[in-house]
Amino acid sequence: MYSLSKIAVALISCLIFSAASAQPGGGNRPEAPKRPQLPKGMTAIEPAALDLLKAMTDKLSAAKSMQFEALVLSEFPSIDGLPVIYSTAAKVALQRPNKFDVVVWGDGPSSEVLFNGKKLFAYSPEKNLVAVSDCPDTIDEAAKFAYEKAGLFFPGDDLILSNPYAHLTQGLTDAFIVGKTKLVGGVETNVIVMAGRELQGQIWIGVKDNLPYMASWIYLGAKSLPRTTLQYKNWKLKTSIPEARFDASRFSKALTIEFAQPDAPLK
Repeated sequence: MYSLSKIAVALISCLIFSAASAQPGGGNRPEAPKRPQLPKGMTAIEPAALDLLKAMTDKLSAAKSMQFEALVLSEFPSIDGLPVIYSTAAKVALQRPNKFDVVVWGDGPSSEVLFNGKKLFAYSPEKNLVAVSDCPDTIDEAAKFAYEKAGLFFPGDDLILSNPYAHLTQGLTDAFIVGKTKLVGGVETNVIVMAGRELQGQIWIGVKDNLPYMASWIYLGAKSLPRTTLQYKNWKLKTSIPEARFDASRFSKALTIEFAQPDAPLK
């Protein structure tokens, strides 16, 4: 189950982001079938869609502190090929320039990832184990370090970066506005379709507050075309976060271990 949840979050956080660097393993991967040619005068990337995405990412990157919750629904094929949906939830807190804490629970083991500006911690409450490592002192570098060191992803890690717009649009091939809806997140949202070579999907952005309320992506690099959907709620920007949220002393009674990739051999 751990590997499934890890892959699920990886699909989202690597949106349009050089998928080869984020996928486990190598080999030939199927790509999206060629789409019909657009009518003359139409562009695959609408500037208005990018404007909405830019407004969203500018608001997030400008926030000195951020808190939100996420529900992640990840679809994967079972042994007999039938799709199965796994669900996880997360509470995320961030304080720029150098602190974040993410608590994850649901289908599979619970976990917590904490970066306190100096060290990175990954805690397993069920096993009472905590992996600890010195870490670069920025949120961007810490998130990168977490993946490179231990394959760690978490819901919303693409939203907390200093420049989420550049991250989300890297490798972008298509983007357009579908319209508006009042059925997502309890607010009116603009609906944007985005696509790259191996990922495509939609994001719902609040009309009034420019915050993301849902994102749904299809992974084109797998034959089963799995879908992962994230629902965001309870946004709090520029509000005070108790220092205890970033205090690692709560892990003091856990057995300390080293970080390792999930597929690394046991010593």
